[in-house]
Amino acid sequence: MKMGKATSLLLLSTMTTILISGCASDKAEDKPAASNGATPATIASQGPVTIDYLAHNSYAQIADGANNPIQKLVEQKFNAKFNIWYLDAQNREESLNVKLASGEMPDIMSVVGTLKKLIDQNVAAPIDEALVRKYAPTYAKFIDDNYKQAWDFGKYNGKLYALPSTNINSSYPTAVIWRDDWLKKVGITKMPETIQEVEQALTKFRNDDPDGNGKKDTYGMSDFAIPAIMGAFGRPAWDDIKAGVKEPVKAVVPMIKDGKVVVAGIQPEMKDALALLQKWYKAGLIDPEFLTSENTTGYWANSQAFFNNRIGLTGKGLFAHWRNEVDPSNPNDQGGGQFIEFKKSQPNGTYAFGSAPVGPQGKSGTPQWQSFSNSILFTTKGVKDPRKVETLLRMIETNYADNDYWLTITQGIKDKDWKVDNGNFMNLDGDTKTPAEVKGRFIFNVGQSPDNWMKKKDTFLYKYADKTKVKGYEPVPMPSVDAFSKNANTLGKMEVEAYIKIITGESSVDSFDDFVSKFRSSGGDQVEREWTDAYNKMLGK
Repeated sequence: MKMGKATSLLLLSTMTTILISGCASDKAEDKPAASNGATPATIASQGPVTIDYLAHNSYAQIADGANNPIQKLVEQKFNAKFNIWYLDAQNREESLNVKLASGEMPDIMSVVGTLKKLIDQNVAAPIDEALVRKYAPTYAKFIDDNYKQAWDFGKYNGKLYALPSTNINSSYPTAVIWRDDWLKKVGITKMPETIQEVEQALTKFRNDDPDGNGKKDTYGMSDFAIPAIMGAFGRPAWDDIKAGVKEPVKAVVPMIKDGKVVVAGIQPEMKDALALLQKWYKAGLIDPEFLTSENTTGYWANSQAFFNNRIGLTGKGLFAHWRNEVDPSNPNDQGGGQFIEFKKSQPNGTYAFGSAPVGPQGKSGTPQWQSFSNSILFTTKGVKDPRKVETLLRMIETNYADNDYWLTITQGIKDKDWKVDNGNFMNLDGDTKTPAEVKGRFIFNVGQSPDNWMKKKDTFLYKYADKTKVKGYEPVPMPSVDAFSKNANTLGKMEVEAYIKIITGESSVDSFDDFVSKFRSSGGDQVEREWTDAYNKMLGK
């Protein structure tokens, strides 16, 4: 599904110190790596530092290898030589494990698999956060100011192991999309805001023939809008019912409540949400085919029910998917993908972005994708050479401090592949078939795409995003725990089955209490306990 960059190069000063692994048992023991006290001039005279590098997008060989212009630029700028590791995109973790088992290890690598596993394998080495702040201050300030929780996600036992990257698109919650032409047709001139106003609009969509075909064949909503309705009562039990049916583990969603990690789907506020959804289902406001999803074919964000005049409220996708305005500076722009698909089916139809419905206690929000992840780490091999550590930190800093540098390593060579004209970014590369990584792009940005550079590059898009943004529920990053691995599939099936039966009226709303009791006794309580312990351990509590 779903939809993830830095001023002048900092001069080298004294060599870094970093926490490294090393003890008789080969388990990680925190010790500062020795600094050799070299000056910048001394370092330059030492020649390039050679770095074994496993990047995020190193799936295929870079065209021209070491002669690739982007790789050459980066190597010259940082006095480095990169030996790039390539892993099969479909079996990335397995391919890495084979190399590790044979005694091979990169110096710097993207986080493949889980951070905890890489720590247990004595692959990931802790790093002193003070070093990050010293050699990458622009980056550190950006994380502090915008994604402070991201630091915690890269920690274990309170120590920092992985540096975070961010995804500006995921900082925008999933959209709420209304057929505004239907609203006008049934006499509603104000975009629905409260859960009561939503109910009134859905009722009219069902009963007042909004498509004008003289038949009672329209419904209010289907599965894509259910999380937004749950969000009027609290953190939605799930983000996507179709995904929960297919992969039940996705229905077991963590949230923080009263200082503990709990499962969203067993909270009492979800009982209230289910009562309302059952009422709406019985009244015909919810498409009875919601169980098979409004997305019946093609791209996951497509809603055939919405495109084909069956429902008038949808969601799930992001602002970019449903963007219904074109960029006047781009003559080739046709809007978002779902806008294009909608117009194919309804050339005279219109829709508009709405707000997340507000519930009886003032709560509202739609699901939000995780806006940060563990980006890059130093290995226990890499930290033995302080030059490698400092080189990566300087690369990250430049990525955040120098816009032209970020554009070059992600978009290609300036004035050949791109240019900026009157403040507008213009792509000059007509080759849309060759993958970006083969061109050497998105390899050396270390998985980083700074928000400010993204907004500067796509000004129209993000002004539109800000204009249509709704309230959201951001996911809680959670370490893997044994109880979840063991029980999540069973618990997820249990939750999905209970919710569907309650919504469709097969089970009473009060059966929710029995479901919660069974969920807890079947491993749910243990999942919550282990999640809470692991989360606190991650933070060093």
